[in-house]
Amino acid sequence: MTEKNELDKGAFLSMAKAFGLDTNDPHIEDLYGYVKKTLPSLKSIEELNLEDIEPVFPLVSPSGEKVFQ
Repeated sequence: MTEKNELDKGAFLSMAKAFGLDTNDPHIEDLYGYVKKTLPSLKSIEELNLEDIEPVFPLVSPSGEKVFQ
């Protein structure tokens, strides 16, 4: 990421490849544009105070059904 916290295209392509995406697909440019626009709005998530919030761990039953406690 650059100084402005913008997603560098090389970093994006590296992550896309790591997630199994075809970086030669013509739609990868559209995805890069979408992610680049969306990423700054996620910054506010880092500012959430979750100190007193207990995590929720879903349990999966033998039948594959998710059971929340």
